[in-house]
Amino acid sequence: MLTNYIKIALRIVRKDSTFTLINVAGLATGLAVALLIIQYVRFELSYEKAYPQADRLVRLTIDYLNGGAVNSQDAETYPPIGAKAKREMSEVVSYTRAYPLGKPNVTVQIGEQYFLVNNVYAVDSSFFSMFSYPLLRGSRSGIFTRPRQAVLTERMAMTYFNTLDVVGKTLKMPKSEGSVLLEIAGVVPNSPINTHLKFDMLLSYPTMLSDFGEREDNWNNNNAYTYVQLAENVSYEGFTKSLAGFSDRLVSERKIHNEQVIGQKIGDIHLYSHKNFEPEPNGDARSVYFLLGVAFLVLLSAFVNYVNLTTAKALDRAREIGMRKVVGSTQRQIRTQIFTETILVNVVAGTLAVGLVAALRPVFVEVAGLPQGFNVFQDVFFWKSVGAFLLLSILLSGFYPAFVLSSFDPIAVLKGSFSHSTKGVLLRKSLVITQFSVTLILLVQTFAVYQQVNFLREQNLGVNLDHTLVVHAPAGKNARQDYGRFRQMLLDQAQVKAVSLSGTVPGLGSTQMGTTTGLNLSDAVKKTYYNFYLTRIDTSFIDLMGLKLLAGKNFDATTRPGFADTTDRQLIVNEEAIRLWEIPSPQEAIGKRIDLWGHKATIRGVINNYHYESPKAAHIPIIHMYSPDFKSFASVKFAGGKANEQLATLKRIYEANFPYSPFSYFFMDAEYDKQYKADDRFQQVFGALTGFAILISCLGLFGLATFTVTKRTKEIGIRKVIGASTTNLMLLLSKEFIRTVLIAILIGLPVTYFLVKNWLANYAVRIELSWWLFAAPALLILILVLISISSKTIATALMNPVKSLRSE
Repeated sequence: MLTNYIKIALRIVRKDSTFTLINVAGLATGLAVALLIIQYVRFELSYEKAYPQADRLVRLTIDYLNGGAVNSQDAETYPPIGAKAKREMSEVVSYTRAYPLGKPNVTVQIGEQYFLVNNVYAVDSSFFSMFSYPLLRGSRSGIFTRPRQAVLTERMAMTYFNTLDVVGKTLKMPKSEGSVLLEIAGVVPNSPINTHLKFDMLLSYPTMLSDFGEREDNWNNNNAYTYVQLAENVSYEGFTKSLAGFSDRLVSERKIHNEQVIGQKIGDIHLYSHKNFEPEPNGDARSVYFLLGVAFLVLLSAFVNYVNLTTAKALDRAREIGMRKVVGSTQRQIRTQIFTETILVNVVAGTLAVGLVAALRPVFVEVAGLPQGFNVFQDVFFWKSVGAFLLLSILLSGFYPAFVLSSFDPIAVLKGSFSHSTKGVLLRKSLVITQFSVTLILLVQTFAVYQQVNFLREQNLGVNLDHTLVVHAPAGKNARQDYGRFRQMLLDQAQVKAVSLSGTVPGLGSTQMGTTTGLNLSDAVKKTYYNFYLTRIDTSFIDLMGLKLLAGKNFDATTRPGFADTTDRQLIVNEEAIRLWEIPSPQEAIGKRIDLWGHKATIRGVINNYHYESPKAAHIPIIHMYSPDFKSFASVKFAGGKANEQLATLKRIYEANFPYSPFSYFFMDAEYDKQYKADDRFQQVFGALTGFAILISCLGLFGLATFTVTKRTKEIGIRKVIGASTTNLMLLLSKEFIRTVLIAILIGLPVTYFLVKNWLANYAVRIELSWWLFAAPALLILILVLISISSKTIATALMNPVKSLRSE
């Protein structure tokens, strides 16, 4: 019996090859899209799952308050806070700090060679047990209990020593004054790709106390990530209640001011945390789940196609089903036959979908920002997903057609009265309306995303990034005295316009800047606690960056360094800072006195607001202090020319002056552009999903048009004989489809307006919603619909009526 079912199924598939190809193409595309997005979502949701105790690990963070409302959030906390929480909170059984060094990298000397190492943290000895890092080399006994110990990752050990047997070897970390000699105490596996806290090297936290000027009781600077481990019987909700009381005690003890301590599950950090000073840019839960929803809509669209085409073909098979019932076939047998055909089509579609996944995987990995080692085929979950989707596809796409075809009344069918039923037509119209409403929603969203990303890129940033190369400061005590010669050698080059020092440059993110709260005018009646950003600049920074001095004057050689001196600090602030201080104009700000860390400071100048970060975010209040020291970055503005020649010039002069430090650089415009990467990825992935949805919808419409035209071939021939033109026939055959799609557009427009408006609310600078943003996608859908159905209808309308009438 099964053999007969398969033979008949193969016969039907061959007979209706056009419909089979459409069904296979639609299902394969939908399955491939769903499989790729499912794997992407699974990866995004897998962050921190590599740690067995992840559900008991909580990161402590700081919320800054202004008038009781949260003004800003900081991922870093004060170094003593973890130890104090363990002492005073019974829910906490362990803690560790992770103090980032040398953002974004540090210089390490191994033998006579210098290297740049990214992601270096000083941690407590409990770090290894809390995060369950095994030691591939070395012993946990006594590890990180004393200063000047280091642990390398497996990758770093192999890269710099070509062996894992490095315990007992030494390396140096140069500082502005001398260097720190570190003994390698162990080797651990590489950080998981799905963790927010990736590292290449760890130092013992006692090294911070002995060699980097940190204090164990430092409640002034919050520069460390703090993690606590909860007791086994403690719930996160119960801990947060106790943490609120702990935070209140810190306020009453004057450890913190206008701040509160917040706890975050580490599993929530990647998708739900967007605080200042995050270790790395995090993902976004809304985008992840939105893409997941879109993927399922694409898959649903493929199912709709199958149901539409199969039920549309029901009339062709009605007499076959009627005859089967007359000769004794049961409903169960007929349904089994229909399900056999469905299984055959879905198996072929599933096989093709796996092939599409294999072909699209490299592109998908790059566009979605997944790690290069991401391989879906080695994941058992992927194959389980294939099986689950195939089963779901078979049930959803096969159940209704099997039910409809097996329920035909044989007498009505054989009499021909079944053809007058409107149930199937109504269902198909409803499905097409749903399908194209979804397509319109996706297409308008795609247009909106594209326009918004381009709008951000076209914004006036208020700063000139062109032809600017930035080099990291060298490590070592001679950097300051060697800088003068380095700068002069650069300025002697005809193509170099200016050289400037600064603590950070636009585009690097707020992690490069300091922050402080509670800055107020000395004569302010009402005190506020806004979060201000601090950075160091020299006398050339404003001109090199193309900033505008709106009032006051620039720093000069007589200005005292702002960070090193405790008196007579001179400040250059931006417009957003004086807005928060409620100073009416830049001119009125000059000479105003500010309370800064217990001392007085004077506003020397006011510059324009510039987008230090992407225009996606609002302007931040920035305070610039003078510093002539080469501690962080030197920016070199070139007059023009080829980028590779500019780079060669900078590298040659840098190596001539700083042979003791590796050359590390970036182009400022390219670095700034990285801030748009997440939006670009979302645009590309979303656009591709929309393209697949349109393709599947058009395939289905083409199939329905083909079926409709085939059933009306004789009518078309008769109409041509009595004088109907090709245009009239085209309108006759197309109007029902166009009417259906117009209804879909009317339903989809208000829904997509609501979605676009809410999505744009996440941007400080955003496009205005205009009528064409909705009209253009609607018109595009109508054009695609006409193209989908016109090829078949025009060919039939042009056919010789004698041929069609003879065939009937």
